Amino acid sequence: MFRLFFMMPVIICLYEIVSLILPLKISLWIKLLMSLILFAGLGKFFAYRMTPSGFEIYEIPHFVTLILSGIFSFIICALFMLLLKDAIFILWKIFIRAKFPGHYASLTILIIASLSTLYGVYQGVRVPDVITHEVKIPGLGKDLDGLKVAMIVDIHTSMLNRREFVSSVVEKVNSLEPDVILIPGDFVDGSVKARYTDLEPISQLKAKYGVFGVTGNHEYYFDLQGWLKTIKDFGVRLLENEHVEISSGDAKLIIAGVPDPTGGNHNTQLALEGVDENLPVILMDHQPRFARENSEHNIALQVSGHTHGGQMPIVRYLIQRANNGFVRGWYDVNNMKLYVSPGTSQWDGFIIRLFDNSEISLFILKP
Repeated sequence: MFRLFFMMPVIICLYEIVSLILPLKISLWIKLLMSLILFAGLGKFFAYRMTPSGFEIYEIPHFVTLILSGIFSFIICALFMLLLKDAIFILWKIFIRAKFPGHYASLTILIIASLSTLYGVYQGVRVPDVITHEVKIPGLGKDLDGLKVAMIVDIHTSMLNRREFVSSVVEKVNSLEPDVILIPGDFVDGSVKARYTDLEPISQLKAKYGVFGVTGNHEYYFDLQGWLKTIKDFGVRLLENEHVEISSGDAKLIIAGVPDPTGGNHNTQLALEGVDENLPVILMDHQPRFARENSEHNIALQVSGHTHGGQMPIVRYLIQRANNGFVRGWYDVNNMKLYVSPGTSQWDGFIIRLFDNSEISLFILKP
């Protein structure tokens, strides 16, 4: 199984060389160059999988990271188009029996996949827009009517998402003058030593009632204890199966959080222990796939990330299936509302976004 996992990208790359590059009517040297470029994209994939901290042990420049990640994204983008082309090729041979225009089919896919990748990479790396959602919270007191809750998630601070990107996100969030800021996981991709300076701008986040977060699965891939301490030092209160109470006048609101299940310590019941069942609850849970179980605990709103909205067609469907049907946007789960954010950024391997823009979420709470 392990060998198959590593061989699959190589098989895909070889398939694309045969199906996309070889049919082109260009010189052999250009075909060889194009093939080497595809394998360069795979090199970054293997570095992520074979080292504890991904590619950061080499600490390559930002623009090189962008190019290599873009090539790997092109490989994924072109794959689905080539599978469709070859299905048409088989039908063509069965029913038409004329010479298949392989050169023009491959050239068309090369152009479309390249343009899609360029556009998708631009959408993937830009600082996201603010998307405002008005949310009705049953039981919310009038003194908290209009409470502004900003949310960023899946920041994935890395060699791609450096300090400048994080600073721009923080500046946008602070400009909203939020009452509460939520960060439901996936702060980083890399060790504390490598990414400390890049994530540090989150220490400048400002909110009337505080900044709260939970761990995502990516925190567990690196120095978990180091990041837990560092994130707390940056002023983010991590809710690890616990909750806090926010009050204004006679109105009260519970903000609760559970750690990502990767750590084996995901416990919604414990997070809500001692909470008055008449008080409205907002729960941060990085992965949305537990929403049905969470809805049994008198929660008004669950906010999640993790899926990145699916990032592009077909991939979106696969990610949705892997997350119990939840991938992006609003869902009614029993008596609980669920919002799955498309994320503020993404990990720097597969970086394109097609029909799936990232966002900074702003929730305006209404009774």
